[in-house]
Amino acid sequence: MQLFYQRFKVQDYLLFTLLGITSLVLLANFAGQDIAAHVTNWVSIILSGVLMFFSVFMVSKYGLKGNHGKAWILFMLFSAYWFCAETVDVLYSVVLGAEVWEYADDFFYITGYQLFFASLVFYIKPFTRLIPKKLVILISIISISLLIPSVMMIMDSEADLMTGNLLILLAYPILDSIILIPALIGVILFFKGGVNFMISLLCLGIITQIIGDNSILFLSLQNIYYPGHLAEVLFLWTYAIFAFGISNQIGLFSEKSDNNLCPACGKDCFGHN
Repeated sequence: MQLFYQRFKVQDYLLFTLLGITSLVLLANFAGQDIAAHVTNWVSIILSGVLMFFSVFMVSKYGLKGNHGKAWILFMLFSAYWFCAETVDVLYSVVLGAEVWEYADDFFYITGYQLFFASLVFYIKPFTRLIPKKLVILISIISISLLIPSVMMIMDSEADLMTGNLLILLAYPILDSIILIPALIGVILFFKGGVNFMISLLCLGIITQIIGDNSILFLSLQNIYYPGHLAEVLFLWTYAIFAFGISNQIGLFSEKSDNNLCPACGKDCFGHN
């Protein structure tokens, strides 16, 4: 068994997991929309629960050590809020057999976005000197450019959206656009050797979430979205990517881990954590 685990890297396990999640949701959709909704709900709550457990472990490990200690606390709160959001969905739609109360889960999702943004800023703040200001401006322009189509689709939608629901619909693409900036910076920092594999996965995970948000928005405005839609695979991927990134950091896929390594770059370094 030990030999089996040694044959694969974290990336391999992550790929197997993403393919497994996709296959499960695809089969559930073949079985019917109701089954697909139940499957995605339960998988979401399980994955978000695992993520929250890992984040609590990281807080206990790194505490309040500088920027990255604060980042872990914010990330733990983020994971807790999204776990609550998934729990609300399951409570209403599965356990109680009723429609989710309007905006009941949006509060937790939207608050979680803000916590994740703050967490990511704390992560990459010590490394911003590695990113030229012109590149930051370019990334910001790209992010705003991607926001425009989403806002236009929402504003061109049915008139009954011009209510409180409009604010909720607008909140997601706006938050996505804002959080995309540090996420792209984090990915660039990874390729420049500034941050480790874990943070690159956190950034990749939120980018996957952003793609999912925009996909669901488009499907909803076209009236072809339903709970359990195959597009929700992207949300499940987000949790899996997050969890594997953190598990790699805490050494779940290695025989031992070095507690002295920087929680950001994974190296022996000083003065930026």
